[in-house]
Amino acid sequence: MAKRDIIKNQFHTYKDTYTGTNVTRLTEPDHVSHHMYFYNNMMTSDGKKLLYSAELNGERQLYLMDIETGDAVQMTEGTGVADYSGMITADDRYLIYRQGERFMKQDLDTGEEECFYETPEGWSAGGDLGPSSDYKYMSIVETRKDTTAKRKVGGNWDAFAENCLAKPLCRIVYIDMEKGTSRIIHEERCWLGHTQIRPIYGDKILFCHEGPYDLIDARLWCINIDGTGLTCLREQPSDLIITHEIWMPDGESVAYVYKETTGKMEENIRMIPMSTMKEEVFMNCSPYAHFNVAPSGKYMVGDSQGHDVPIHMLDHSKEKDRTGEVKNDFIYIVDVEARKEIKLCYHGSSWRAIYGNSQDTHPHPFFTKDSKHVIFTTDLEGKPCLYMAEV
Repeated sequence: MAKRDIIKNQFHTYKDTYTGTNVTRLTEPDHVSHHMYFYNNMMTSDGKKLLYSAELNGERQLYLMDIETGDAVQMTEGTGVADYSGMITADDRYLIYRQGERFMKQDLDTGEEECFYETPEGWSAGGDLGPSSDYKYMSIVETRKDTTAKRKVGGNWDAFAENCLAKPLCRIVYIDMEKGTSRIIHEERCWLGHTQIRPIYGDKILFCHEGPYDLIDARLWCINIDGTGLTCLREQPSDLIITHEIWMPDGESVAYVYKETTGKMEENIRMIPMSTMKEEVFMNCSPYAHFNVAPSGKYMVGDSQGHDVPIHMLDHSKEKDRTGEVKNDFIYIVDVEARKEIKLCYHGSSWRAIYGNSQDTHPHPFFTKDSKHVIFTTDLEGKPCLYMAEV
């Protein structure tokens, strides 16, 4: 298949057994498909088209799906397409994605492309792209290749601890996507990830020290875009999991999931306002692996993990638990004003890294533009598929 080819997805709608929610499977379980990384902008402004990845004919490419008809246009071709990296610019004009070490901008109308940045020789680019709200700038992490751990074959978690302990030389790069210029913001011997430019303000970059929770010094870090003001946002003892931090849409606070592995085993959503830099407990929650915020800021959504064992420590040698037990693998909606959690539907993901990428079975839920649906990924019915639940 090639760029601009069209595939036709067959939708299947059902009522969730546990909540009665209407859920529509958007792709078919005979091949792997998933949406982009959960905080990427992957829908057009009118909410009618969805950017996702599908593995067909042995390779993963990006597709743009009409969520009313299921028709999807192939947007990329060739090897090395980073299947979680794509995003649509706020003005709906361009698709931004990474292919190998090249960062591409594709005109959605004409299909014309240009490379606006390429990682230098000897370095490798990470998968996460952190755009500014106006999509003029982007932050990424680059790692010097000769400092990383020797990764084992397969899209599993074997190298997660090894790469953390190797303390690779990483740097945060700030890119002007319009001018094609760049500068290095920060560099250190530590595995860095998840750079996110502060919404609205655009003055800071949130990033993490990546690796198992009991091996890193602290996960949450922030730095000004001029490279000054490096700040650890929160101390992190070795028995505490802090995960999947995000900016609130107004850029005023950083939010994240806090989970104790000893003592009271407390789990809740917490925030750090930039005005005070003092942590606030927002509300207790189910054991979310990831959570996201609606564009309006009125709702949150989380994918609960029924296993007590952290994802990277699961036994990934088998496909799924076959006991028939229904664990707390549900999608939850949070009413921000009421601080109330509501069970939306069962995602039933196996959480297993067996399809080629360790992220493939992660639900990674996010809201559609009008907040009337939540889209997520699960391998509930076969290989990972895209699902859309009515809120």
